[in-house]
Amino acid sequence: MQSHYKALERGYRHLQLMGFQFKLAHLHVSWPSGIAFQGFLKTLPYVITEHYSGYQKSRRHEWSRLAQHMARRIMIKAQVVCPVSNQLANSLEEFGISSHLKIVGNVVNTKIFNYQEIRTSDSKFRLLHISSLQQETKNIKGILCGFKKALERDTGLHLSIGGDGDIEWLKKQIEAHQIPAANIEILSALSREEVALEMSRSHAFLLFSFIENQPVVLLESLCLGRPVIASKVGGIPEFIGADQGILVESQNEEALAEAILQLKEDFSNFDLQEISNTAQAQYSYSAIAEEFLQLYLSVRPSIASGHPDPNLAPQ
Repeated sequence: MQSHYKALERGYRHLQLMGFQFKLAHLHVSWPSGIAFQGFLKTLPYVITEHYSGYQKSRRHEWSRLAQHMARRIMIKAQVVCPVSNQLANSLEEFGISSHLKIVGNVVNTKIFNYQEIRTSDSKFRLLHISSLQQETKNIKGILCGFKKALERDTGLHLSIGGDGDIEWLKKQIEAHQIPAANIEILSALSREEVALEMSRSHAFLLFSFIENQPVVLLESLCLGRPVIASKVGGIPEFIGADQGILVESQNEEALAEAILQLKEDFSNFDLQEISNTAQAQYSYSAIAEEFLQLYLSVRPSIASGHPDPNLAPQ
């Protein structure tokens, strides 16, 4: 932590020597970088973007009381705290942040994730999952089990799965679930451009997590024009409706299998272009930049006093 703090201070001092002067800072995630605002940046007003799912009750035990105390102090001093979903805002209120909350969603690079036609070389209905592959959050075993159940009823399904996690562990899980090689493909870590290419080759994105806030990968899928199947956790129900895909209860593998089969059957009813248009209008750089511009302008009158603008009510 000390080295992290010193690195932040050195970077800031270097920018000052280059002639930069700052009146407002934007902090991405409160802890640990927010410690700077308890020290060498304590007089600089700041706003915070927050998307950490650790503020949810089920995950608070994963980090120390000291870290929670410091994160709370950092957020209380902020001009505005911007959780990415209403569900996270509610969690922050339970955490002790009861004022100056403003919902601002995650952002998508729509130069990469824009509408694309489906590029498939066969008749299989193709699903895609890309993540950290962490079982404790992404429920990879549940994905494989649900997919296997669906595959037993329809062999015309295919799953591409991978990411920047433990690929060898993933291979063992696929073997344990006895999923035929013709119906599954393992992907290694991909660039954003490669993720977009894989999405263009798929019919839908699949996420069966135990816990989430507003997963960027789902927003990217929507911006590219692909419906999703996802577990009904965190902030996901706030932006996935019947026009964007199917939500299922977390850990219900039979429901996941049913959703896969239903999405395949109903796929022609989804307007892929409209899915893309709607998502891009909400999550593009320009859309989110406009929200932050208005936010910065709204806190500008309060910067001199160093206190949050009382007119910014929780949302």
